[in-house]
Amino acid sequence: MRKSKRAESEQNLLKDLGKEVCSFDNADISALRASDAFPPGAIIRPFDRNIRSDVSSKESICFFAYPFSIGLRYHLSDFIVRFYHLTGLSFAQTMPMVWRVLVVLDQIMTHHIPDLCIEDLPIAYRLRSHGSSRFFLFSTSKNPLVLKATKNEDEWKRKFFFVKRESIDKGVDFPVKWLTTANFKELAPPSAELEQRINAVYQLPESERTFSLFFTSSSQKSSSDMSAPAKIPEVFDLEELDNYSGPVAVKKEPSPKPATSSKPASSKDAAIPKPSPATKPRASSVRKRKETDSHATPDAFPYENHGFVESSGHWR
Repeated sequence: MRKSKRAESEQNLLKDLGKEVCSFDNADISALRASDAFPPGAIIRPFDRNIRSDVSSKESICFFAYPFSIGLRYHLSDFIVRFYHLTGLSFAQTMPMVWRVLVVLDQIMTHHIPDLCIEDLPIAYRLRSHGSSRFFLFSTSKNPLVLKATKNEDEWKRKFFFVKRESIDKGVDFPVKWLTTANFKELAPPSAELEQRINAVYQLPESERTFSLFFTSSSQKSSSDMSAPAKIPEVFDLEELDNYSGPVAVKKEPSPKPATSSKPASSKDAAIPKPSPATKPRASSVRKRKETDSHATPDAFPYENHGFVESSGHWR
């Protein structure tokens, strides 16, 4: 039987492949799921070290972990989604600072300027490429509209994953291929009305225009969910993700040596009670030890427990 052609291809846009090898493994994917970044029905592709983030695919979308590390959830807000629909950029093409700007402006639109829209941004920013067809927002003013948005994020290019388009809301509507050029000004020509709204943003206190990890975006959980006791962290730290993939080391206490002296036990020795035969270890301790002993490695990751489907190396 003739094999069908794969519905994905590399665009060969990445210049330094050595710095872009995927490190977001199955344990990291599990941590991402625990953060509720995606709805339960989302199908996330199992870790594949050989796949590249610039893959053009009609079946899946590449996401970087960074936007979810600052608290975003899918489905993203209409404000943020509009940026990608207007520019035609893929999620994986935008650098971390773009997400920071969008999160802050989404917050401002929600709480201060309800008519603020993505079409206003060319007044304050230009889209510029930063190599490998990735884009950032370059401020047109010495006083940026959004403050503290340009901080460098180490290793962000290596932390990415793919989600099946049909498994998430409106996933099929997002771009398949990366753009190599984008002119923000031509997409949304400046006007007096747009400039007025941007000026209104500038008039807000700097604290309202400054990026903070603790921003509550409209793409995050609802206020009712946020007020409930948190069972899991709202965000996860990118720098800690690599720590999920290694087994936890358990320090074993040395067994006490049998007494060989006929001298009476000292007060220090007497302070250690002899275990009672009826005493049972705590259930939580047993569970923790079992979980440590049976730590899943990337080669034996329980795909079925996390929405994965493993079928001869393919996902479906």
